[in-house]
Amino acid sequence: MGGVAIIAERMAPEPGGLARATARIAAMAAARGESVHVVGLSPDAIPGERITRSLGDVTVHELGRLDQHEDRLRAWTEHVVDVMELAELDLVHGMYGAPAGFVATLAAAFAGAPSIVSLRGNDFDRGLFRPGLPQLSMAVERATVVTAVTRVMARRAAACFGRAVRFVPNGVDATAFKRETPDNSLRVSLGLGDARVIGFSGELREKKGMRFLLPGFAALAKKRDLHLLLIGGLREDAQAAWAAFERAEPEVARRVHHLRYDEDPRRLSHRLALCDVMVFPSLYEGMPNAVLEAMAAECAIVATDVGGHAELIEHGSSGALISLRDLDQLPEAIGEMLELSPEQRRAMGGRARQTVLERHSLDAEQQAWSEIYDAARAAAAADHHAARQQGSGDQR
Repeated sequence: MGGVAIIAERMAPEPGGLARATARIAAMAAARGESVHVVGLSPDAIPGERITRSLGDVTVHELGRLDQHEDRLRAWTEHVVDVMELAELDLVHGMYGAPAGFVATLAAAFAGAPSIVSLRGNDFDRGLFRPGLPQLSMAVERATVVTAVTRVMARRAAACFGRAVRFVPNGVDATAFKRETPDNSLRVSLGLGDARVIGFSGELREKKGMRFLLPGFAALAKKRDLHLLLIGGLREDAQAAWAAFERAEPEVARRVHHLRYDEDPRRLSHRLALCDVMVFPSLYEGMPNAVLEAMAAECAIVATDVGGHAELIEHGSSGALISLRDLDQLPEAIGEMLELSPEQRRAMGGRARQTVLERHSLDAEQQAWSEIYDAARAAAAADHHAARQQGSGDQR
């Protein structure tokens, strides 16, 4: 078994879906016998400083962020090449189209190794329109294998870049995330009383539909006894928008509770169990871990029909989907879900969990990544053999 350098800006225990997916995929590779080295950036280290630490069977290499974009990417690329040489790694996996995928393909080219670039969401949905598009294009076009976390992203990326893109969905540990008894001590400490509870999991911000969720909740809360749990709180860049909402709706804002995201699946499942309805009004999306976790925990879900949401949830069966065009009707969609009986919502949650068990198990995800890694190495070996044959033919 060889070794892989996984390139990612973030890795758990840092917050966010990308960090958690990186940690999960790295652990899967290590469990298969790979020598796994994650090479990322650290916001806390001295600029340019290299730090190495162990995280279970995975070695994590962090580079202090340099201020200048070009200097940061150059130093990151050279760091990856050095790690590959010292650890004798034969594969590079970029988690995100750019900049991580760009760095991954450059380092792989310098080291003479195959590369994988995995599109996750923002890197493609917004990356197509960023000034850094040439880096995204180079990453996708030069990678040995390209993957995408949703089917629609795989189709669109293939159409944009004229190459095959393989679909590899996220998995979730359904033995860890499951229906639990509500945490009544938390319910009491929050002062929820007998109120109905709407939940959101993740870091709330613009992309996640903040400007629709908060006013939608306000419209409902003025007519019903409702509270909103933000499990994961607000991202730093959303604080100004929250402050504006708090000024405009001070009474309603007091019924919004900011909870720290809990990495422990059992404790998180207890928090999810407090919620009568989980709402995910994202404006665009990959395949969010938070939605998969809520599905595994048998939550009733209202979500926009974007990205992976539409591939995970069957409207009217395992949850409810709302079109982006109709997001002004989000309060009505949530209200309709609240009007269902607890038994009806539980049945929806049960079907959502069944979807996770059938299509998003960790075993299935691990098998998919094993096949992707094998395919990248096989393609590189075939190219090397073809080049040797060509060289022999030229000498004759």
